[in-house]
Amino acid sequence: MKKFIVVIFMLTAIFICGCGNEKFSEPEHYERTEKVMGTLVTLKAQGKNSKVAVDESFNEIFALVENVKVDIKNLNESAGSGEFVKVSADVFEMLKLSQHYSELTGGAFDVTLGATIDLWRNARKNKVLPAPEEIDAVKNLVGYEHLHLNEEEQSALIDMAGVKVNLGGVGKGYGVDIARKIFIKYGIKDGIIDFGTSSIFAFGKKKIGLKNPRDDHEISEVLELENAALSTSGDYEQFFIANGRRYHHIINPKTCSPTDNGVSSVSVIVSGDVENCSAVADISSTAILVLGEDYGNLPTENVIIKCLDKK
Repeated sequence: MKKFIVVIFMLTAIFICGCGNEKFSEPEHYERTEKVMGTLVTLKAQGKNSKVAVDESFNEIFALVENVKVDIKNLNESAGSGEFVKVSADVFEMLKLSQHYSELTGGAFDVTLGATIDLWRNARKNKVLPAPEEIDAVKNLVGYEHLHLNEEEQSALIDMAGVKVNLGGVGKGYGVDIARKIFIKYGIKDGIIDFGTSSIFAFGKKKIGLKNPRDDHEISEVLELENAALSTSGDYEQFFIANGRRYHHIINPKTCSPTDNGVSSVSVIVSGDVENCSAVADISSTAILVLGEDYGNLPTENVIIKCLDKK
């Protein structure tokens, strides 16, 4: 298992300006913001190739979004047919990573949560809790063992009708990795890749503020990132309140309901030396939020726990 560092907080991340090694007033600085994956994505680069690096990154991110939309739709619609579905290289890599971490976490992260996610998305939209029988029904449609991958043909199969793959737990991180690799290709050594503050990669030294999820105006901690990825998962953005309880979008695959273990948010830092570091951070923050203090299914070698707070 490759080295990565875990930092857990009951907080969420927000980017703070005033970072080390930045001279954004120079002509070689380029910055662009677009709405992608349901969030505002900001790419900032410093260097003679800054504009081409940022623009190419956005082109590849837009292409990724389209590939995911088409490939996952085709894959889910073929569930139970017994036929493998050809997917793009990036979608296959996302499925492969997701399947690996589904197995590694014993299902705390499960790539086949699609039907459950659809159920709770509708509940948040209407602010009405699903009926117990609806939750029981989707429990039968979750299980990463239903996903099969053929690496030689870059294809995938779902072996039971109704099971749906959802790449929401890895998509932003993988998008960050696409931009990160392009920045490296063009020699960018100073910049930031920011997917709505929940998935970030810092080139050079950057200071990242973690805000209290119950108070948008309060920064509770400041981290310094240096050539590293940061991902935060929490219960504070997509949620509704019913019967005095917060029902959010991070689902426990075992219960097919929003996780409720006393942990409000998890932030994970992964070294830039790790392959697919941002995707690994994205998946890990989700898995640890589900597992809470009992995250023993994740590898502990070279893992540093800085802080764990409860509500």
